[in-house]
Amino acid sequence: MLLTFLQGLSPWHWLGLGILLLILEVFDAGGYLLWMALVATGLAVLLQVLPDFSWKLQLLLFVSLSTLLLLLWKRWREHLLDR
Repeated sequence: MLLTFLQGLSPWHWLGLGILLLILEVFDAGGYLLWMALVATGLAVLLQVLPDFSWKLQLLLFVSLSTLLLLLWKRWREHLLDR
């Protein structure tokens, strides 16, 4: 069942995840979910332009880009707090 869902990922799924993460960011206010929401929304746009991405590549892009942006955010936030 999960594999069937993953194989059918569409831009709407990623856009929905992005919106959900933005809503959760309002309650968290740490900034971390914002970057994941931007990656999910970016994937939605990318899938509109290039719809032939496999679900494995979609998940790999989401995880890797989210991790990269979260690490950059953490470093930048620590730099701002050190001032």
